[in-house]
Amino acid sequence: MTNYEHPEALASTEWLAKHIDDPSFRVVDARFDVRPTADGSFRAVSGREAYEQGHIPGAVFVDFASDLADPEDDIPLNILSPARFEALMSRLGIGNDSIVVVYDESGGTWAARLWWALRYYGHDAAKVLNGGLTKWTVEGRPLETPTPAPTTATFVAEARPALKATCDEVRQAIGGQDVRIVDALPEEFYTGQTRLYPSHRAGHIPTARNVPAPANIDPATQTLLPREELAQLWRRVSIEPDQRVITYCGAGAYGAYDLFVLYVLGHENVSLYDGSWMEWGANPELPVEAGPGDENPGSK
Repeated sequence: MTNYEHPEALASTEWLAKHIDDPSFRVVDARFDVRPTADGSFRAVSGREAYEQGHIPGAVFVDFASDLADPEDDIPLNILSPARFEALMSRLGIGNDSIVVVYDESGGTWAARLWWALRYYGHDAAKVLNGGLTKWTVEGRPLETPTPAPTTATFVAEARPALKATCDEVRQAIGGQDVRIVDALPEEFYTGQTRLYPSHRAGHIPTARNVPAPANIDPATQTLLPREELAQLWRRVSIEPDQRVITYCGAGAYGAYDLFVLYVLGHENVSLYDGSWMEWGANPELPVEAGPGDENPGSK
């Protein structure tokens, strides 16, 4: 992992195993999934039941929808308000001095949502477990079923607005040369071949390029691709080192993962459009494109 510009954003299973009993660490299980149904729609599946059947020792659980989404926000699944995020972190035993390692069993594509949220609210000591629970279990490392009861901690949120893009910022970026918009959804949703939400339009934000979040991951090991392979994947999107990038997806998970990968590669000026397709696709006044687009890495 030393080949990456920011290897500290990743935690190896070996490293975590050595620090698993460190009281300054907090491990978070962020498993979640979205699965197709017989009628062609998709349903969300919380990882809470899987967590209760076995998780990394000492790990607490965070649900992408019921824990991290703000119930009072007009846009469904937008991140918690500062006060609500502070309360959640306090309950999980995460303070401003905690080192947080987040994992899932999907290569980090759900775990990155909490990683981004922590950074957005001013907490840099956050890592995604490389390979997640998949690599941990393949290596024969221990799991446990008891749910820990962490000591309440104090977390003070200090938002970094540069890490979250608004709808207006995205609209202004369309067609411009200074900002690159990246759609992190699988190609079938980007092209409009498949509708992500039944009540929303199909397609993508005009001039957005497509780098599906799972394309960054080795499917055999669920680990992040080597730097050289990632550079080849992202080269087709034509992002300059200092160029601003706005990532988005359906509701902020895959977009957060693309942002995470760009950060690992050394791109500092990257923000997440938190409203994503949940907001954009529902508003008929906002433009939408369909089709493969130009230089689409997801079309290979």
